[in-house]
Amino acid sequence: MRVALVFVLILAAPGLGLAQGYGGYAGKAGSWEWSIAGLYQDAEEVSAGGGSRVAVDEGFGLGIGMGYYLTDRLVVGADIEWLAPDYSATLIDDNGDASQFDHELTQINFRFKGAFYFLEGPFSPYAELGAGWTYVDSNVADGPPIVGCWWHPWFGYICDGYYETFNETSFTYGGALGLRYRFQRGTVLRLSYNNYEVDGSGDAPDPTLNAARLEIVWEF
Repeated sequence: MRVALVFVLILAAPGLGLAQGYGGYAGKAGSWEWSIAGLYQDAEEVSAGGGSRVAVDEGFGLGIGMGYYLTDRLVVGADIEWLAPDYSATLIDDNGDASQFDHELTQINFRFKGAFYFLEGPFSPYAELGAGWTYVDSNVADGPPIVGCWWHPWFGYICDGYYETFNETSFTYGGALGLRYRFQRGTVLRLSYNNYEVDGSGDAPDPTLNAARLEIVWEF
């Protein structure tokens, strides 16, 4: 994926000068943008001491974001992403016994970001830096169900239960390289390759979140 993005940047270079004359570009300092994104996240596997491991499959997700142009080239903002990739896990207990299971992960990424566009015209490569948090829920119960009962105004006395699950919120940091194309009416397409490190707890190596991201952006 990294090689592909570099290849696209090289191919695009001869057309950058022509693109700058398109559409009568106006400065963007002081304006806002919001975006909808589709993303494809690469598979990732993490192993720990004793043979425990977690392998997360590749998966698709959605994101939304907002940004503010501090200058014509520098924009700051934040976005949030939702994914639900499948995963498999092997857990080794203190006695050396292994248990295996397959399930679906709930993953939410929230990040503050800053992007710098190398050119002011409608077509430009850009670099992005960001930091935030990734919430991961295994959707696997970590204990017996919790049951609560109450009086309902229509259904009378009812009881219901739920399970608490293994989950974790971790600090993440990283960045992206990408291409932007701005159409005449203010709609923008952005394609980027993102690389974020997860500052996890425990003895296992920190996982890396690699994803390709395609965004439709509206500026106002």
